[in-house]
Amino acid sequence: MYYSIKKRLISHPGCAMEYLRRFVAHRRWACPHCGCVGKPHRHSVTQKKVVIYQCSHCNKTFSELYGTIFHKSKIPISKWMLGIIEWMESTGSVSASELQRKLNISYPSAWKMFMKIRKFLSEMSQDNDLLKNVVEGDEAWFGKKDNQDIVLGLVERGRRKMKLICIPNVKEETLLPLVEEYVKKGSKFFTDQHIGYVATQVYYQHQTTCHSKGQFAKKTQTDNVHSNTIEQIWGDIKGIIRTIHHGISKKYRRFYFAQYIFKYQFIHSTNLFFKTLSTLFTPRYCLY
Repeated sequence: MYYSIKKRLISHPGCAMEYLRRFVAHRRWACPHCGCVGKPHRHSVTQKKVVIYQCSHCNKTFSELYGTIFHKSKIPISKWMLGIIEWMESTGSVSASELQRKLNISYPSAWKMFMKIRKFLSEMSQDNDLLKNVVEGDEAWFGKKDNQDIVLGLVERGRRKMKLICIPNVKEETLLPLVEEYVKKGSKFFTDQHIGYVATQVYYQHQTTCHSKGQFAKKTQTDNVHSNTIEQIWGDIKGIIRTIHHGISKKYRRFYFAQYIFKYQFIHSTNLFFKTLSTLFTPRYCLY
């Protein structure tokens, strides 16, 4: 799908900056140092074809990559983009070892490159947009013993909107406040028969399926009650962790979750590559 872009990035690495400049060409600029509004004048160009601007008010300079994950990176922008395309084309994720081979960079560089992306996506995913309409909930365990996380998953049907929250236990006093925080009251809320979700019927149209009796879906007059969507998500994530990353440390697990959430939400975007680039390239000198 991205063959033509990959071919151009490999043959003309300098064109990588052209793709990024598209996202700021029509935006209003302000100096990141003094806040003076207005596009500064061009000062110089680095060997990597990155433009350095100088503010006409405070005379300080800044890179056009300032405030982004690409700023001061020793890895060429073209290789960042090729790495993103590899992730787009993968079935779920891409390992640092694979990036090392395909981009011809060291393993630590490949790992740090994608950890920067994951951390950025993790910070970006903390929005106040509530899940609504029909929401499924379930919890899952990742890792073993000291490396274990319990994760509450909430997914909205149709909108491909999802929240994954690490929790200390699956008690009612832990689950209820989180459901209230992330799910709009009055929504339909479908889970299994875990006792921790019983109190959610006060604020939500709560319905359950009994997995212990082999019931994984049931139809009512108005709804198709099941939590198979979130169950499928658990299977996908665990499969990615097991087969591609061969296990993830508890310290970094939430960042890998953020990467999965982003791709899950925008997988049907008309151009996932440019959607990813526009998300990652948010310079501090752009006002809006």
